[in-house]
Amino acid sequence: MTNGYSEASCSYFAANECRSCTFLGTAPGVRFNKKLGNLREIFRSSRVEPKKFHDPVVSPSPWGTRHKVKMSVTGTVARPIIGVTGPDMNSRDIIGCKLANAPIRALLSFIRDLITRYSLAPYDIQQRRGELKFIIAATSSNNDQGILRFVLRSVEAVSQIKKAIPELINAFPWLKVISCNIQPIPAAILEGPEEIILTECETIRDELAGVPIYFAPQSFMQVTPLIARQLYQTAASVVAETRPRRVLDLFCGVGGFSLFCASHCGSITGVEISPRAIECATKSVIELELKNANFMVADVEQFTSERFGCNHDLIITNPPRRGLSKSTIEFLIREAPDTILYSSCNPETFCRDATLLNNLYTVEETTPFDMFPMTDHWEILGVLRRR
Repeated sequence: MTNGYSEASCSYFAANECRSCTFLGTAPGVRFNKKLGNLREIFRSSRVEPKKFHDPVVSPSPWGTRHKVKMSVTGTVARPIIGVTGPDMNSRDIIGCKLANAPIRALLSFIRDLITRYSLAPYDIQQRRGELKFIIAATSSNNDQGILRFVLRSVEAVSQIKKAIPELINAFPWLKVISCNIQPIPAAILEGPEEIILTECETIRDELAGVPIYFAPQSFMQVTPLIARQLYQTAASVVAETRPRRVLDLFCGVGGFSLFCASHCGSITGVEISPRAIECATKSVIELELKNANFMVADVEQFTSERFGCNHDLIITNPPRRGLSKSTIEFLIREAPDTILYSSCNPETFCRDATLLNNLYTVEETTPFDMFPMTDHWEILGVLRRR
């Protein structure tokens, strides 16, 4: 299995400027085995024993795989720092991070000069002054479309950023959406609820294995499209085996799982709290001319606490890191579908929830996906079958 962990090195890590890629501190020959061993230990200590623990799905190399980055902006107008801010409140410039793809690295370098030319005052965490807090950039899987977001303390700098848009698009024609997110709270919160779109286009279109997926600035987006495609395809293969009549997709986001699985079931319904995400999912449904897929805006916890007798044969769930709420666990037990597909970015909460479902379900198989190379994080897809 090729994963590039042995050959990986980084000047930022060597200079102690960034420690995000934790496994760079481990001997090259044992990095990936240690990461996989840590995952197996989580399952062992939780006493969750899948009947099949599949080989992990990995990228040939960790470098250039990240299609979405979030960087803090500090320093001064004359000398901006785009990178990471540590617990000591000191910031380090890492715009050349090799995890990010080449277009994003070039964009970050350009923005550093742009900040000076347009006098965009970086935010001073300790003094609570300045405007520009973060840069968030994302590209499609083939890098032909992208989103650039400026996270600001207030709307004060929006007019300056508007002036810079022609220059940005001229330098990077693949930038289709540019926006400002307003986050006024002086706390470690990445973004706020208000998003000001500054371009005519409000979404970008990606395509994974022939399936169109749309993203808006605040949409959840898997950061490694190569691995995301294989995650969705693996889920679709399970659905294809069982051919369920009715499928429910909880925390559906922009519809990745639903869109890949729709052709293998009678009907599928996605549930997501974000109206923008549902708009994106609906655009894909229209483009694909799907007649059996629909999406609804609803809070999953409220939805699951109020629904009874839905009679779904298969339920997909892809919760945030905190895992499933009590009401959602109770909903799954009450509905008792034949199969649950549980996608998780947190193996510990996956194991916790699998244990809570243990009286009714067996974890038939688990597949790890290395969505965040060189870190200890895994994406997990578990297949739970009713006993």
